[in-house]
Amino acid sequence: MEPTTAWAIAKTAGEISKKLYEFGKGLKDREAKHQIDLIADQLRELKHSASQLEDENRDLRDKLRFKTAEYEFRTPFWYHNGDPELPLCPKCFANGIAAAMGQTSWDGTQEWRRCLVCDKAISLRDRKQSPPIITTDSGMPR
Repeated sequence: MEPTTAWAIAKTAGEISKKLYEFGKGLKDREAKHQIDLIADQLRELKHSASQLEDENRDLRDKLRFKTAEYEFRTPFWYHNGDPELPLCPKCFANGIAAAMGQTSWDGTQEWRRCLVCDKAISLRDRKQSPPIITTDSGMPR
């Protein structure tokens, strides 16, 4: 069922409920009014069920979105195929959120990126390591 179908059912049920209410106001027969009220109650339940189905459908579509070939994992980040240069946070991605990582930062020893949503910092490989210190036989640097 498409999300718009559930919404259409809920909208139609609401319109019919309003028409039944207007129709019932003009009735004098107590039994007929009671029947109209029962039908209106059933329509309200139908409208509520349709709304719940729409919400459930939306949630399932969001969950399914993260299990498709739309995303690719390249260590250590996920990437959306529509924007292969924007890394996504693996922690947020595991929770069903496509959260972008911030720009690469350098702290003097390593490169890292920070998630713009959960603030998790992920270290990238060391790129600008200092050259090794060469020592003499006595242990003193040259």
